Amino acid sequence: MHYEELDALDPRNTTCTTRIETPPPHKVAVLILVQQYLKVKNAATDAGVAYPLQARRNFCMLLLKLIQYPDMTYNDLYNLLTSPRYKINTVHLESFEKAMSNIFTLGIETLCDFAERQNWDNLVSETLGVSQFSIVGLYVRRVCVILERLSFPEIMSLYKNICLYYEKGVRSLAIGPRRVTGTASVAPSNVLQRPLGRTSDEHGHTLEESALDTDTVHQDRNPHSKWSPKQADLFVAQQCKLLENNELRALAPIELQSKLNEIIQDNPLNSQAYFLGYMNQLRLRDYYGAMHALHRAFDRSPMHTTAQYDHKGFQYFSVNLAVLHACFNHRREALNALKECIMLAQECGDKRCLDLANSWYCLLNSNKIDPFEKSLPDIQDPGLVQSLSLAIQYVVKFGAQCGYLPLDLFELLLKSDELNNKNSILEHASNSLALRSALWCLYGRHEISSLYAQLLLQLKKTWAFGDIGNSESVSKVLASLSLWLNVQGENQMSAVVQNHARNRFPRYPNAHNWMISEFHIAIQQCIYRCRWQEALKACSQLYLLDKNAGNLQRASIYIVKRYFNTARRVIQQLLHCRNLDVLTQVRVLVLQAYTTICEERVSSETVEFLIRASVLAASAYMEYEQAVVDLVLAQVLLKMRMPQKAFQAAKNCMEKIYENGGIYDRAKMDFIFVRCMVAASENDERKAENILKGIGILERAIDSFKKLEAHAKVLDIFIYLAKTFQELKSTEQRNKYASKFKHYYSEYPIAKEYLGMAF
Repeated sequence: MHYEELDALDPRNTTCTTRIETPPPHKVAVLILVQQYLKVKNAATDAGVAYPLQARRNFCMLLLKLIQYPDMTYNDLYNLLTSPRYKINTVHLESFEKAMSNIFTLGIETLCDFAERQNWDNLVSETLGVSQFSIVGLYVRRVCVILERLSFPEIMSLYKNICLYYEKGVRSLAIGPRRVTGTASVAPSNVLQRPLGRTSDEHGHTLEESALDTDTVHQDRNPHSKWSPKQADLFVAQQCKLLENNELRALAPIELQSKLNEIIQDNPLNSQAYFLGYMNQLRLRDYYGAMHALHRAFDRSPMHTTAQYDHKGFQYFSVNLAVLHACFNHRREALNALKECIMLAQECGDKRCLDLANSWYCLLNSNKIDPFEKSLPDIQDPGLVQSLSLAIQYVVKFGAQCGYLPLDLFELLLKSDELNNKNSILEHASNSLALRSALWCLYGRHEISSLYAQLLLQLKKTWAFGDIGNSESVSKVLASLSLWLNVQGENQMSAVVQNHARNRFPRYPNAHNWMISEFHIAIQQCIYRCRWQEALKACSQLYLLDKNAGNLQRASIYIVKRYFNTARRVIQQLLHCRNLDVLTQVRVLVLQAYTTICEERVSSETVEFLIRASVLAASAYMEYEQAVVDLVLAQVLLKMRMPQKAFQAAKNCMEKIYENGGIYDRAKMDFIFVRCMVAASENDERKAENILKGIGILERAIDSFKKLEAHAKVLDIFIYLAKTFQELKSTEQRNKYASKFKHYYSEYPIAKEYLGMAF
């Protein structure tokens, strides 16, 4: 309740009369619009003609928007009245134009006649007008009471403002693509056209319609219109909700900040506007701007003078400050902010905030999940249901990175699902599905992971009323699906999903997911096609988003280029990183093994690296990574002239790679399997039989490599077949594959140093 407005209208309060401000011209124009609507509707009723239902519905929806949201210029108001979505009746539009023109041309007498009590009594009449207790009735009564109490100088000032408002609007309409002459109405087909930057969105809505849908106002702010406290509160609440759940529908950062500046100028003590600015800066990764906005919100937090509510609200700002530091990996600052929050919550007796701060403190300062799991049954406060659900998901993610038993993690997720289903928390339920998809991907079950991702996208249609269409979980599964489709060789489908994710999540933090997958896709494609400069450029961009992933991919590129010393330096940087997750450790050990495999000799360190990687992957239940290690081990054993053991290692990992691997890994598995099978043959006759059996497998591998444009691997297979048939003295087959190599090499020339790579 804003009691200062009621005090200003109290005739007994002589000290507050100065707070009555002259109503802006936009509000008078809205009253004239309502008055003309009632006249046209009553005239149609008297003539026995039914007023069009569609025009009545459009005007009611338009009027609700005009009352709730800030004022606009006359040309924007006119364009809105003639837009397809809110188009009013032609007779109504002409009468409105005539009434506005009469005020401009006939003088101040017209405005004085309009401000008479009899006119607005007719507007709020139960039989002829609107209900005085409705939203429109309250709006009309408030403006008309202010008009009635204005003195003559104030009426004169209002008249001048209306003339400037109308003249500027008509002039803006006249210099546009369509002409406005006198009070004549214009054709609807030309109303939508605007001079600069006025386009339609993907749904066919004009900028004026989209502006109201997303709570925007004209850039050239009317100096006589201001944001009322209620309008500001509604705008802030809606934008906060959109930023949390559907960022695509929220205003762009620059436009949102412009509106917030207007709100802060008109309502300097509105702390929620500063907090919305904090959220706006956070999605741009502007740490200093977010910190500044959060401090301003903290300074302008409403304070009660009674001792009971002293410092109430400050503890929640401390929690948000801790979350801000956590977003930028400032762990020490986050813990200090949480300590301050705990002390403030204890002083205020706020148990909910105290439990929330303690939960965050334990999660940021703990390396085990056992104490948290034991404390789950003790939390009974219904106000902490959402926090508890999020905490469970955080612990599951942390436990997966540390190598906890998958069964325990999925049991914790079941508890989270139980909380979400009981309380209908759709956003957290979708996050749980996305987390399941990530867990199955971590454990090497990529098919199950993609099924969970598709399940979430399908359920998104059923949960549309929950407004999770653009939630973080959808961003994650779209990025995961795009990466998986690329691994399967479906480059076009992957590009479609990637483009969809890019359009749906244009900014941080949700854009972080598809940007990482996009750079991973670009790096892999460049490695396949031997485009090293593009790959290193993508690595530099990936490094800004994920330091460890960027270094990991950079080491892979240097290994393929045979820059082994440089690759070892990058790997050493990775090994010195603290809190390196298990998956990254396994892949670093595999890359260390590759730095020795690709050289002429195989050292004892190679097998040591692979054994350590295999043990580490097995301890974290990463079956697919363990299969990849066995595949590399088969290459090492084959190079060490131990074909039987290499053949056995290849057979051990074959099933896992065929079930869950991408087409590159499957094609690589085919190539190594045939090589091991041929090398393990007892004599030349057996070798000839095995190579003939393996030609079909190698042709399948060639098709997969061609699909990925991995031309160097295709040439490797042709070289291997030609050399093998040369050893078997099969001249015809040797010439056949030598000719294929020559033709393919002439079409896709590859530097010789990149042929025969083990990577």
